[in-house]
Amino acid sequence: MPESASPQACVFGLGSMGFGIATSLLRAGMPARGFDLNPSPEKELQAQGGSALPRERSLAGADIVVNVVVNAAQSDALLFGEDAITAHLKKGAVVISCATVPPDFARMCEARLADHGVLYLDAPISGGAAKSALGELTIMAS
Repeated sequence: MPESASPQACVFGLGSMGFGIATSLLRAGMPARGFDLNPSPEKELQAQGGSALPRERSLAGADIVVNVVVNAAQSDALLFGEDAITAHLKKGAVVISCATVPPDFARMCEARLADHGVLYLDAPISGGAAKSALGELTIMAS
């Protein structure tokens, strides 16, 4: 990626936390794309300058994927299920998982994504919807 180019980010799960993360990226001047099963936050993200595309297209060129779904079951479906995003990730991409998952699940994700040349960071978040909207979440990554 050229030094002057902004990394491309895609946020999966545009609930109050994920939407706040996506809009914080936009405020920082970083292009952000989002996906949610509910079309309302996708439309709002577009109104704020982001984009919302179907899963496969939203990953085109993505350097960073932020997973802000609820739990391990939803993360597993997103990353490895029937419509898995893993097949569409480019080598060198980073998956930042903010979902609430057990440590063993996070280690499994790291190993499986490493097989695809993708880095996995387990990154639980704290701060709630209000802090998310302000871009003031606490993120603990490992």
